Amino acid sequence: MPTVLYDLREQVRCQFSSDDVFLGHPSFPYQPERKGVTELSIEQSRRPRVFALISPLHCDVNIRTKHINKSYLEAVGRLLERADVLFAIMGQYWWDRWPSSPFAHWLPKMVRLDMAVDASLFPRIKKKFKPPGKRGYLYIGRNGPMKGTDFLSRLACAMPESRFGWIGCGEEIKGIPRVSQSRLLTPEFMAKVAADFDFFISPSLADPNPTTILESMAWGFPVICTPQSGYYETSYMKNIYHDDFDRSIDVLRKLQFADENELQLMADEARIIVEKEYTWDKFTTTILRWFKV
Repeated sequence: MPTVLYDLREQVRCQFSSDDVFLGHPSFPYQPERKGVTELSIEQSRRPRVFALISPLHCDVNIRTKHINKSYLEAVGRLLERADVLFAIMGQYWWDRWPSSPFAHWLPKMVRLDMAVDASLFPRIKKKFKPPGKRGYLYIGRNGPMKGTDFLSRLACAMPESRFGWIGCGEEIKGIPRVSQSRLLTPEFMAKVAADFDFFISPSLADPNPTTILESMAWGFPVICTPQSGYYETSYMKNIYHDDFDRSIDVLRKLQFADENELQLMADEARIIVEKEYTWDKFTTTILRWFKV
């Protein structure tokens, strides 16, 4: 099947034939005066066989940063009125909250997708853990309100005896030394990081399905995250909570002093899950099955 690829911000109107399939991400971040290829093409009078939208999504309308916020969600809703389907990249946490959100009426056109990684590109580099009391917590991502870095800072400041570090862009995070600015996370670089840190922590306030969680699972770091990162607690992943600080501290301290065999089992299971459940084959098959290609 011939395929044409556009950047989502390109100022292009696609000229469709009746056999075409269009899969487009809304212009992002949302700017009311700017239309990209998806916004321009959906206005065409001649329709493709399928006009599909795809986007990472959560339904927290209180987020005000230039990301997935109320304005962006409302813009997606306007596009969805004329689209056939919305492939919504989000964890189960957000999917479970969608029926009680202001966007519940979207559900008949929505198909949930889990984010995916190619696990072969993220080899298991975390194979040993530091002794109890010496273990470190690593955050990868930018410093911003949506990412919950203020919450992470509070956790770190309440545990001065423990090591916290982060990789990413933005202003410094109080109480958490920066390991590196945003960069390519090669196996060689991450092997050095793994010598100093034992857990990956995602404190997000509203994040659909962060890829860093899947990458960390593949690398062998036991994952600690808020449910708002998209993931519920499982046998291989622990939750912390924005609305229960003491409980969150208790989760971190229990892992700090957990038996190493328990941590190895968490890492082993997480790697298996990534290899089987969060694959690009599963991701693309879901889309192509809907398109009947």
